[in-house]
Amino acid sequence: MKIVMIVTEPSGDFLGFQLMKEIKKKKKNIAIHGLGGELMQSCGLKSWIDIKEFSTIGVFEVLIRIFKFMKMLNLVEKKIMDLKPDLVITIDSPSFSYRLIKRIQKLRESGSRFIHYVAPTVWAWKKYRAKIFSHLYDELFTLFNFEPRYFKKYGLKTTFVGHEIFFEKIKTKKKKKIILFLPGSRKTEIVRNLNLLNKTIKYTKKEFKDFKICILSFKPYLKLINLILNDNEINIITDFKKKQQVLNDSFLAVASSGSVTLELCKFKTPTIVVYDTHIITRLIIKLFVKVKYASIMNIMFNKEIIPEFLFEKFKFINLTKQINKLIKFKKERKIQEYYMNKFSKLMLNRGIKPSKIIVDKIL
Repeated sequence: MKIVMIVTEPSGDFLGFQLMKEIKKKKKNIAIHGLGGELMQSCGLKSWIDIKEFSTIGVFEVLIRIFKFMKMLNLVEKKIMDLKPDLVITIDSPSFSYRLIKRIQKLRESGSRFIHYVAPTVWAWKKYRAKIFSHLYDELFTLFNFEPRYFKKYGLKTTFVGHEIFFEKIKTKKKKKIILFLPGSRKTEIVRNLNLLNKTIKYTKKEFKDFKICILSFKPYLKLINLILNDNEINIITDFKKKQQVLNDSFLAVASSGSVTLELCKFKTPTIVVYDTHIITRLIIKLFVKVKYASIMNIMFNKEIIPEFLFEKFKFINLTKQINKLIKFKKERKIQEYYMNKFSKLMLNRGIKPSKIIVDKIL
């Protein structure tokens, strides 16, 4: 049996890694090809393209690199068509994923099946994607329990599996004096967010001298971060295990909106969410996005539990005021911790490991 797995970003790399381990438990000699990051490669995948090449987010940012993306799409399409796999699994990255699957539909004639893991956020925007995905894929696995209904109405076999990070039981420790900054997982995010965060990082370092300042990122962006911050005293962590440790230990996190906020939720680490993007992308988001919040926990409870400073609200004055509040007032922290605990319980299907549910169904 030949499987192709397509992942273009670090959050998907973790999910793909868990999936690969579960597949290999069932069938040790199975051949897995495709795209993946460091974690999937540690499990034996030889990635066709370094996934940092996909390190762009936002409508405008993608448009100005469109020829590069088309070239990568062509390469991946050719690799899959030559390989003729039994199963193609795309993980997240909906824009790239459905365009790729659309191009390789002919493989259905030879018995190939197409699976997608992590539903596109049709409940937030681009509702039409529910219909598109339903026509292109054989099966879909979702992270959130409210998502299957959007796809089932178009006849797509859809299963809520929950999120892998909530399966592993962890002991949430007494928090250490660490203030954590997470500027994003893509180069364009990191540059924009870190430039806006730089003043705040300097302020926290000066104002809270007994706290350690840490930044979580990935090895390819280490030099870039050092160049922006120009501060050797700030600890930049790229190792996966050390990152998990500091996520659990931190007293407070300032995080770019994304899947890392789910990890912070798991570790019950009080969080502030920030985000900015190009002005054109910002206008498009404001025009078409139908939800009030960026953080999934805020969306699910329909209230701002995690403070969000997006676009024009992403300012030094707003951030420092909220940092002070969450460090100095226990009540503010307890509210977040209560809802994080409640949210974590909703993030698994009957307490079963998500990758096991998927592998039991697809093999």
